[in-house]
Amino acid sequence: VKDLIPNCEYYFRVKAVNKIGGGEYLELRNPIIAEDPKQPPDPPVDLEVHNPTSKSVTLTWKPPLFDGGSKIMGYIIEKLAKGKERWERCNDYLVPLLTYPVKGLEEGKEYQFRVRAENAAGISEPSRITPFVKAVDPIEAPKVFLAANLQSGLEVKRGDEIILEAHISGSPYPSITWLRNDEVVRPEDIKKRVTAPKKKGESVLSIRDSIRADHGTFTIKVENDHGVAKASCEVNVLDTPGPPVNFVFEDIRKNSVICKWEPPLDDGGSEILNYVLEKKDNTKAEMGWVTVSATLRHCKFHVTKLIEGKEYLFRVFAENRVGAGPPCVSKPMTAKDPFSPPDAPNKPDVEDVTSNSMLVKWNEPKDNGSPITGYWIEKREINSTHWARVNRNLVNALEVKVEGLLEGLTYIFRVCAENAAGPGKFSPPSDPKTAQDPIMPPGPPIPRVADTSATAIELEWEPPAYNGGGDITGYHVYKQLMGVKEWSRCTEKPIKVRQYTVTEVREGADYKLRVTALNAAGEGPPGETEPTTVAEPKEPPTVELDVSVKAGIQIMAGQTIKIPATVTGRPTPTIVWAVEDGELDKDRVVIENVGTKSELTIKNALRKDHGRYVITATNSSGSKSAGTRVEVFDRPSPPRNLAVSDIKAESCYLTWDAPLDNGGSEITHYIIEKRDASKKKSEAPVTKPSVKGLQHNVLRLVEGVEYQFRVMAENLAGIGPPSEPSDPALAADPIFVPGPPSCPEVKDKTKSSVALAWKPPQKDGGSPIKGYIVEMQDEGTTDWKKVNEGDKLFPTCECVIPNL
Repeated sequence: VKDLIPNCEYYFRVKAVNKIGGGEYLELRNPIIAEDPKQPPDPPVDLEVHNPTSKSVTLTWKPPLFDGGSKIMGYIIEKLAKGKERWERCNDYLVPLLTYPVKGLEEGKEYQFRVRAENAAGISEPSRITPFVKAVDPIEAPKVFLAANLQSGLEVKRGDEIILEAHISGSPYPSITWLRNDEVVRPEDIKKRVTAPKKKGESVLSIRDSIRADHGTFTIKVENDHGVAKASCEVNVLDTPGPPVNFVFEDIRKNSVICKWEPPLDDGGSEILNYVLEKKDNTKAEMGWVTVSATLRHCKFHVTKLIEGKEYLFRVFAENRVGAGPPCVSKPMTAKDPFSPPDAPNKPDVEDVTSNSMLVKWNEPKDNGSPITGYWIEKREINSTHWARVNRNLVNALEVKVEGLLEGLTYIFRVCAENAAGPGKFSPPSDPKTAQDPIMPPGPPIPRVADTSATAIELEWEPPAYNGGGDITGYHVYKQLMGVKEWSRCTEKPIKVRQYTVTEVREGADYKLRVTALNAAGEGPPGETEPTTVAEPKEPPTVELDVSVKAGIQIMAGQTIKIPATVTGRPTPTIVWAVEDGELDKDRVVIENVGTKSELTIKNALRKDHGRYVITATNSSGSKSAGTRVEVFDRPSPPRNLAVSDIKAESCYLTWDAPLDNGGSEITHYIIEKRDASKKKSEAPVTKPSVKGLQHNVLRLVEGVEYQFRVMAENLAGIGPPSEPSDPALAADPIFVPGPPSCPEVKDKTKSSVALAWKPPQKDGGSPIKGYIVEMQDEGTTDWKKVNEGDKLFPTCECVIPNL
């Protein structure tokens, strides 16, 4: 069967045919794949052993010459230890590559190796067996060589990348360290890094964006157990030079100066070719730099044509073949001759003060280029404005004894130095000193016990009669328990006030107290008290109201009530404030007790806060009270029971009762207001007559308008709230029942009706007649019956009565 498609599956069947026809088919049970016949591959070839160590070796080989008609799926590696008979498989899974590191060898043993190939048809015969290989580490001292282009060094410009490449060998493979100027290179992110070797045996150091500081000797150091090898390369990073250093001036004159400097500490990796010197007027910020010379080969230049007295700045740049570096800027220089009058000495010191002399000392000032020939000293009495010369001739020393001073006067001194340029400025004046003999310790103070308590003694004293010739700077206090010889000091530091509370004493014990005074000469002798017993004195309370409130307090509502009082007594009394015929409003009353002072305060006083306030102090020795009357004036409360009477068309009469509270002040008058009752939302014109009594006749009302009234009381504090509005009152004259009409007359009659007529009443009662009611009486009866239908009235003075 030909022309089959490779790798397709086919079924085949066959039948026999004779003259009669075909018989039944015979079919294959399983399909047939159209493919060439397969067989196991040939053995791998050229098996070799590489890099043996004490633990491993690396095997390489080439594929079989014939793959057996099927793709090689992988390889099987086997080993045989010397003295063993059985081959051991090295890999758990097929190796798809043509190399394999065999690990797990025993150090010192010898091994042989072979490889088999495997395809879909099976496993090949083994390859040729390797010679015995011993599992030991190779011995090779490390070696390192820099790339050929680095043998004579490397030079780059700033910003370029530095690339150092080295070739390494050695067994075992050595460790690699890069150094710069004998310091280990520690790679930084991106900036500096040791790149991973391109392949074993190579190492590259790369420095991106190089700067001048990266120059130096770079060394690669390789090391293994058998030695160390190094290779070095000088790397020069070219940059502009650094600033020159040590800029100084020589031979300063009023119109010239010599500028000197030293070369930069870093020449930028290239020879300094030139210096550029510039100057600037330092007194004018807006002035720019001016070139003095741009072609200087040496580090010195004589600058001329300066202006006397003007202050200058200079700067100098160094240039190499890369360019000019940063400048070195000088200190300010003033164009003047080399020396001037001396500086002012420091503030003089004054010592050895007596009643008529003082020793004045000072430090030597800067001579400004010319030796100091002497000093002038001046004095001034502190209250004077005139300085007087002390010495007639120059003093060639740093001190002078000034004599002839007047006792008790206070002096200050100043000094100036003189050289060939003349006298300089005077020093600051010395501290004031009074002409008086040296100070002695002061005499004893005069102490007295001012008070005692159960835990302390209050001590006061008068200053010493003699202060020793100097101001008293403080006092010390001492105590002594009677029966004990030692005195103990109570004050840690000298105190300036002439009173002190001695604590840490025992109740009932007797103590003596001492006080000593101190001045600049030291501590003087003590002044001493008599023995004092530590006890709480008993004094009955005293209560004294402040003079401002004794006669009473009168304030307006909303102001603050303050009642200050002074309370004394031993032991300290308890204090109680109260108001007669009432109780204190605890939410609004504030009572503050500090020392002997007690004060009651009520902010935003109300009318109800009036009354007599009493303070009571009580201790074990008794009780004492004091009080004052508080009047709180407020506006009066509303008037009451407002009533309107005698209402007429143009007037009415009002009456009311006085307010329940007149606000603490007599009612001066009342104010009456009215409004149109129909216009409750908008105020009608208001009248405000001043009324003294509790009634008033209101005039000038508009007839027909309905009014409401209200009344307000006024006292010295102001106008109080209004009364409740009155009931509405209509401005109209009073209405009465009309008089009787005239007797009706029969105007017409029929058998069943009668027509009547009458005249209106003479008086309508103050209101127009609305209509008439007609009544009739049957003859012989006494009852009158209403003729009108329902509530209807006859509107005129006539009517017809039907149905009779």
